[in-house]
Amino acid sequence: MASIIKKTTSICPECHALISADYVEEDGQVYMTKECKEHGKFKDLISINAKHFRWIQQFTMDSEAKIKNPQVKEPKKGCPHDCGICSFHKSAPAIAIMDITYRCNLKCPFCFANALTERGKNIEPSFEEIKRVYTHFRNIEPQPPVCAMFSGGEPTIRDDFPDILRMARDLGYIQLQVATNGIRFAKDIDFLRACIDAGMNAMYLQFDGVDAEVYKKTRGADIWHFKQKVIENCRKLKFHDIILTPTVVKGVNDDQVTKILDYAIENIDVVSTISYQPVSLCGRIEQDEILKLRYTSSHVIDALNKHTNGETGWMYPMPILAKFAKVSSWLNNNPNVLELTCNSICGYGTFLFVDPKTKKLRDISKLFNIPRFIKLTDKWYNRLLKKRNSERTYRDTFNFGPISKTIGSLLDKGSETALKLQFAAELLTTLRNPFTDGMDNFLRRARLFLELMINSSRDNAADFLIKGNHLLIALMQFQDGYNLDVERTSRCLVHYGYIDPKTNQVMAVPFCPMNTIHRPRIENELLMAQAVTKKETEKPPVPKIAS
Repeated sequence: MASIIKKTTSICPECHALISADYVEEDGQVYMTKECKEHGKFKDLISINAKHFRWIQQFTMDSEAKIKNPQVKEPKKGCPHDCGICSFHKSAPAIAIMDITYRCNLKCPFCFANALTERGKNIEPSFEEIKRVYTHFRNIEPQPPVCAMFSGGEPTIRDDFPDILRMARDLGYIQLQVATNGIRFAKDIDFLRACIDAGMNAMYLQFDGVDAEVYKKTRGADIWHFKQKVIENCRKLKFHDIILTPTVVKGVNDDQVTKILDYAIENIDVVSTISYQPVSLCGRIEQDEILKLRYTSSHVIDALNKHTNGETGWMYPMPILAKFAKVSSWLNNNPNVLELTCNSICGYGTFLFVDPKTKKLRDISKLFNIPRFIKLTDKWYNRLLKKRNSERTYRDTFNFGPISKTIGSLLDKGSETALKLQFAAELLTTLRNPFTDGMDNFLRRARLFLELMINSSRDNAADFLIKGNHLLIALMQFQDGYNLDVERTSRCLVHYGYIDPKTNQVMAVPFCPMNTIHRPRIENELLMAQAVTKKETEKPPVPKIAS
């Protein structure tokens, strides 16, 4: 018998009208059910583990950094139709993303840009337009995104990509990551070096499996040797920030999920993360086919746990780190706060400690007391939020002249240092018994963890992963017309940027609504504007004068 877990608002996958939807439990699994008056009933699988789905609902967090300067101040059609971003949005963006070209060196069956490039059309903004979009994101108040992501097409097709990276770095982005198939990086190590020197510090590497046949199915070509060459080139250049990014399609490469984990463990010196992304179901699909094709993040969790005898763990949702990220930044007076206040369904995962000698895995929950960690960060978040909102600084109090201001500043610095050390000391108590995993491993983790607390820089976060032999397992379940939840879209952290040709205004569109609703309209508008611009700049031929 079905029971309703919670109600929400979704869209009709055919007409995109807003309709009511229910999350219901049936036989230990979770489905979304909804009905459009015109197009009928729809049912989609959300999770194969209802217990886990119910459990993660408690972790969704409202952000105190709601955008103060949205593009659409008075929404008219309702989320997700008023992007944006509109004043209804509940979270600040963490990642600013832009399609910097639609050109590509592959023709993947699963690609949003593929439909245009198949027709011989291309959208490619100028360098100045790209700079304008990423500048806009850095001006978002009160909290701009810290990560600039470059998508396409294939971003590395652009010869000026190193210049684009330098530009984003100069704007203040802390993480510069490229979504790439890796072919150019495999073929041209000098270009890879140029991109690293320009600031690229995360490679979002398309990685669907570990054999040639997989890529023939998912990408239409045997490019497995290029994937291996990218790994080799990164190792030569001591680049340690590869994020393996599998698009998982049921019946196509879901058998590769555990093989990709094994590959990452063997290459942990250059692979820091696996970001599993079950494919979105685009286009019109018959109801009986939806349930056959749907592969969810819960399937990935199940496969990994069976493969590792449970060592990959329960997997917590991303928002459990939201308060920790903010507290750490606030204590370090770091303006680059990482926003993690997405809906708990959107993304979850775990850190795995990989023993450098035996390659044995230990889930983070066996190394840290996670419930205690959550409780402590909750306490410190509330404490610091209250302090930031109400308390005066010593510099404000001792405001009698240059000398008194200096004294006040020194007192503020001393107070901040004391708070930072107290926070770090309390969090160290979340480390579990060192004798369960060897004193050497315990001391290394404790030192790296303490350094991360005292100085919350990206470098120290990377050290915790790389030098600590930790592998981040992330799962991102993107939405489509069949499972879209308006509550989820209102908390999206990944925003596409583009310049609206009608208004000349930079717009920001959350990731899932962009690909589910807005992309065809936006692309057509950009193509039309591009055609007009090209026509206006073309000089008419000079007529010949008869002699």
